[in-house]
Amino acid sequence: MKHIFVGDIHGRVDHVEAALAMPGRKIFVGDFVDSFSRSTDDMRRCLDLVLASEADILYGNHEMSYLMPKRHLCSGWRAETAALMAHYRKQIEARFVPFLLLGDLLVTHAGLTKALWDNQQLNRDILTQVLAEGFADSTSFFHRIGFARGGPDRYSGPLWCDYRHEFEPVPSLRQVFGHTRGVDIRQDHPGNWCIDCLEKATSPQFLELEVA
Repeated sequence: MKHIFVGDIHGRVDHVEAALAMPGRKIFVGDFVDSFSRSTDDMRRCLDLVLASEADILYGNHEMSYLMPKRHLCSGWRAETAALMAHYRKQIEARFVPFLLLGDLLVTHAGLTKALWDNQQLNRDILTQVLAEGFADSTSFFHRIGFARGGPDRYSGPLWCDYRHEFEPVPSLRQVFGHTRGVDIRQDHPGNWCIDCLEKATSPQFLELEVA
């Protein structure tokens, strides 16, 4: 089945509309809010569109910045966006998920680096349980912010991992994630795609994969 993976939106209504019009299963990797160039109304429209769709929707660090504000405030934080997120909070918590595991393909907002995989002694059998428990605990590895992103931790969790400076692939696990800006979809490591390429793009770039 064709899967359409959509990178960080940050208020790009046109990209949400374009993705939802495509045939196949749509998966958004988060970060619908916070932008230095787009309005709060744009962010509201993005949320309305995805919440009304059948797409799979992941949390990004920018969503968590409002839902878990004591942990960290992201760049672009606005009081009016905080009010928007408070209004949508119940709908977001009902629809958004922290990750998807599709066979051997892990989808998160920012990627799961090998250093964290080794530190948590992860394996495929326990991966879903450990990630779910980690997301639910605001003090856990899932919410770590590494040095590369201005945080206090040695390396980041899958909401904050920096593709350029932290990410190392996990053997036998393919991954799709966003978070680290670029002008194109990147696959510097075979089987691992960084798809945060939308915010300044003049035309949409979506990753299309056949997933069993």
